[in-house]
Parts: sequence; C-alpha cells; structure tokens
Amino acid sequence: MHYGQHMKQEEIQRILRPDTIVSCQILSWLHSENVSSNDIQINGNWVSFKAPVSQAEHMLKTEYFHYHHHTANSTVLRTLGYSLPNDIHPHVQLIQPTTRFGNFNPLSALPIDQPIIATLEDLKAECGTVIRPDCLRELYGLNDHTATPSPWNRLGISGFLNQYARHSDFNHFRNRFLTGEMEDDFTVVTINSGINDEKSPQMATEASLDIQYAVAMAHGTLTTFYSTGGRGPLVPDADQPDASNSGNEPFLEQLHYLIDLPGDQLPAVLSTSYGESEQSVPPSYARAVCSLFAQLGARGVSVIFSSGDSGVGSSCQSNDGSKKIKFIPGFPASCPFVTSVGGTSGINPEGAAGFSGGGFSDLFPRPAYQDQAVQGYFERLDNDQWKGLYNPKGRGIPDVAAQAKNFLIRDHKTWFKISGTSAAGPVFAGIVSQLNSLRLAQGKPRMGFLNPWLYAIGKAGLTDITNGGSRGCYGLSQTGISVPYVPYASWNATEGWDPVSGLGTPFFQTLAELVLSSDSY
Repeated sequence: MHYGQHMKQEEIQRILRPDTIVSCQILSWLHSENVSSNDIQINGNWVSFKAPVSQAEHMLKTEYFHYHHHTANSTVLRTLGYSLPNDIHPHVQLIQPTTRFGNFNPLSALPIDQPIIATLEDLKAECGTVIRPDCLRELYGLNDHTATPSPWNRLGISGFLNQYARHSDFNHFRNRFLTGEMEDDFTVVTINSGINDEKSPQMATEASLDIQYAVAMAHGTLTTFYSTGGRGPLVPDADQPDASNSGNEPFLEQLHYLIDLPGDQLPAVLSTSYGESEQSVPPSYARAVCSLFAQLGARGVSVIFSSGDSGVGSSCQSNDGSKKIKFIPGFPASCPFVTSVGGTSGINPEGAAGFSGGGFSDLFPRPAYQDQAVQGYFERLDNDQWKGLYNPKGRGIPDVAAQAKNFLIRDHKTWFKISGTSAAGPVFAGIVSQLNSLRLAQGKPRMGFLNPWLYAIGKAGLTDITNGGSRGCYGLSQTGISVPYVPYASWNATEGWDPVSGLGTPFFQTLAELVLSSDSY
C-alpha cells in the first residue's frame, strides 16, 4: 500500500455526487417550493439553500418559534421537529440547522479542573512539575527544530463556543518561551458569522492553550485560528441535560467551509480540542461530520482531536431512556477518520493521566487499520471485568497520547496552569506539522490521514506508555446530577495499544526517519 496519495477537491466531489435522478428529485422539490436557483448551491453530496422562515415552515411542514434561554440571556429561532415528502426522505441524511439550540458557555474536551493562577516560581519550575514549550521539545525530541513556512503546510486551530485567541497574550507567551530568529504569529479566519473578539472580558483559556502550544511545537509553520460561530445539535444526557442549552460544537459549518477551500489554503493539519459524549450527538449528524473528516483526510489533511477528559466516562448512563450503566466514549474522537490524542503526565517515567478519555465507540465499528493493535489489547486483559459496559467491536480511542497536565499559558494578562487532553492535541498536531515540513522539503506529499500509517509504521516512533490508567463513573455527572457509581471503573495503560494512551507518545527524531523512508507498507 502506498502512503501519501491524496485526492483533489473535484475528484472527491465527483465520487460523492449522487445519481442524477436523485439530484433532479431534490432540485425539483426545491423549485416546487419556490426556492430560486440563485439561492441553491450544490457541493458533492451536499445541497445548501437560502429561504425565509415562512418558506422553510411550509417546506418542512413545521413551525418555528423564538426560544429564550434566561441564564444565557439569548434568543434563538428554532423548530422542535420537521418532516419531508415521502419521495425525498430516503435520499436525505440530514437537514441542518433545524432543531439545534444555542449556548454561550464553552465546553471544551470535557474539562476536568478550573485553570489555576500560576506563580513566578511556577514559570521557572522543573519540567514535570509544570509544562512549558522547552519541556515538550526536549521530552519529544524536537529540540530546536524549525519548520520551513509553506502555504501547503498550514496548521489550523479550531475555535468554538466564544473562545477567542488574543494576540496580546500570545505575544507575551512567545516573548517569554519562544526564542529564535523567526517570530511566530497566527492569522484568524471567521466562519459562519463567527468572530474573534480579542477585547472580550470572557476567559479564553482554551483558545490561549491551543494557539500558544500549537505554534510553540510547530515553530516556523504558518498557523491559522478558525473561529466558527453557532452551536451543534444535542441529544440531552446527564452531562448536558438541557436541550435548549447545547454546548456541542458546529463542526458541520466549519467542515463545509474547509472542504470548499483550494489546496493551498486548506490546512495540512487541523487541531481541535473540543468534543462531547458520543451519545449526546445525533447519529445522523455524527456520521455526516465523520464523513467530512474522511474527505479532509483524502485531500491530505491530518485531523487531530483531543480524546476528552472524562476517563472511561462521566455520567456512565445511557440517554436512550433505559438509563443503562455504560462507559461513555467521546466524539469526534470516536470517528475513525481522525487521530485522537489521549493525555499523559509526569516525566521519567511518563504515565497515563487519570482523566485521559478513551474506550470504544458505540457508533463507529473498529476500522481494519486498528484490528491487530486492539485485538492484542483484549488478549492481554487478565479478565474482562468491564464486559457489558463497552462495545468491544467499536473503534478504539485514543490513537496516541501526549503530555496533558499543568501547562503554563497566558490569558487576560495572567499566567495560568491548565490541564486536559485539550493540551495534548495541539502538541501532537505541532509535531505532525514539523514532519510535514520535512516531507515537503524532499518533494514528498504531506502526511494526510495518519492512522493507517501510525498503526503500521509510525508506532516505531512512539514511546509506549505502560503505567497509570484512566478513571471515571464517580456517581456524579458534570452538571451535578446523581448517576450510577461504578467502583474502580478504569482502563489501564499496558504494553502496546491501550484505551488510555493509544500507541504511545511521539518522539520526533525517530518519526522523522520513518516519514522520510519508504511510503509503502
């Protein structure tokens, strides 16, 4: 198999374009509802159109109302349901937006702790006690390596839920920790009426963490912060019980924007430190989003996601009405077309972090590239004490891991210590950007979809994490609701792949040798 063979935008659109008969049916329906051709846009297997509320109500046989959320003091126009003509329904996977609601409170990768204000002593403390860029560069063998800037090796950082990246904080962080002749910076792109309000009084520790450490690890790489407005759809569970106050991200809107970009504007690496429980996402929406991640991978984009900070799960209770006790995987980390990054802590030895999200998807089956590694994990289990609480045939999470505890960041002119796999994702993404730079310099294509290569070849450049483990199911949801308590619920780090640290943590020098060797495996 040859690695790094990517597709062009028009090639993907041609493959995904539905049968002409189906397209004609959809267009005929839109025209019959008086939607102007000028307001219709077709992109592969997606059709976008503009219509006033009254027209949408008639088309979808529904009624829209204004809903006001008192706590957030926000009002949105939404419907609670809709229907389609019988001849159209079989061909439509998803209509978006219709039933989603908004929220003004950030929910990153299921956060564990509030940021702690750092002291002057923390800024100079030993690596392991705190984490700074120099600690990571030494630990992961990056040292002073610098990428060569190229529009074909852009690093994209996702921003959602009113988290804004501030240049003033970034510049202070850069001047303190990043040295060298090249002055790193980042640009901002807004999507779906998103903004990047750098004067907002709202804390933005998530955005600060993401942009500061991604740039620090990808030193020399062109970096763009994509701030996307809106909220994603929500199926309430014990962690997010209020359907009118979704904290899910608008992944679909971001992805539609990115998919339309020409190759030299498309990020080579996309790092996202946001996510939610898999069961809180409508399956049709999750599959549509995952399919678009696959399209990005096919075009040469490495899609990186933090695996979440709830260990085996937070609420550990199903939301299908049965209230079944179960471990709860995270999404989009569970999508088999993204590279999910778990968390570690400590140095010499580096161990799995107790909050590192992991497990097995209930929605996506285990991909072939993972079969040998995951099956090896099951064979090493002494006894399957958690049988029945997870799906052994599901996609295993995470794929890899990186440091995730006590990162020093700058936000609102203050130093903080922050923890979570939200930190691990940008670290791994920055290293992938450095590997891309090496490949491009030798005329090779960028990495693209990483997972098949990681499980076949790249694992030799990862440090296996064999101590520590994740926890969860403590009997209390993230919103304080009483839920089932599962004593000693955990996944342990073991030799080989495990659902806490994946295949292990990166070591750049070995990975660099591997990515420059044969692309066949």
